[in-house]
Amino acid sequence: MRRIPADMHIHTVLSPCASREMVPPAIVGEAARKGLGVIAVCDHNSAGNVESVRAAAAAIEGGPVVIAGMEITTAEEVHVLGLFPDARAASAAAAEVRESLPLWRPLSSASAFASSSAGPRVPEQELVDPEGKVTGIEERMLAAASRFTLSETVDLVHRHGGLAVAAHMDRRSFSVPGQLGFLPPDVPFDGLEISAAGVARGRAAEFVRHGLPLVSSSDGHFLEDIGASWTVLSVEEPSFPELRMALRGIDGRGCAIA
Repeated sequence: MRRIPADMHIHTVLSPCASREMVPPAIVGEAARKGLGVIAVCDHNSAGNVESVRAAAAAIEGGPVVIAGMEITTAEEVHVLGLFPDARAASAAAAEVRESLPLWRPLSSASAFASSSAGPRVPEQELVDPEGKVTGIEERMLAAASRFTLSETVDLVHRHGGLAVAAHMDRRSFSVPGQLGFLPPDVPFDGLEISAAGVARGRAAEFVRHGLPLVSSSDGHFLEDIGASWTVLSVEEPSFPELRMALRGIDGRGCAIA
């Protein structure tokens, strides 16, 4: 059995809150430099850049295995990580989420919100190729809440063969406890994520009582975030089937927060 470091929550330039530096070559290069064997691309409400990151990883020696993912915002404004067996499954789930989001248009560069040294960049929601070149702009508002309730979101992920992980459980906002005040016992999560800051503060122990696998990832929006926290997978190889077995503790597989 191998022990493989995994950062399963990384954003690209497609996420409106991510840095413009979060393009495929830079992401996989940083992940390789930090020794990560598995990463998951989890943009907000979309899987549009997953395949480009996968191609970028395949193009470099020692590149990480890229899991197709998405960070879905539920109707209650809870964030749920969906980790899927392949880009096709992730795209199919993302298409359902996309239909429930409002339309959005890029702001003009003359806007008061345009990028400058005095303010934030325009959230351009860029679709890019494996080299990081812009191929399109997502026209739905990825920062918005979807129409799917928490229960429906987990069901959506499972219908497309994926794993549903409650994101950053220790945070006050956009987490299950932060938005609902409790973890619903009838929602079948496959795991609970603890943020990098939460791990550093020793908060992971608070969530053991739920009886679900605990993982941690960077929730990287900037290159320096990647690998800020990770999960060690005890698996035979870095792949989605092995990840599924690790979360379920099957045949000696397992996972642990590093």
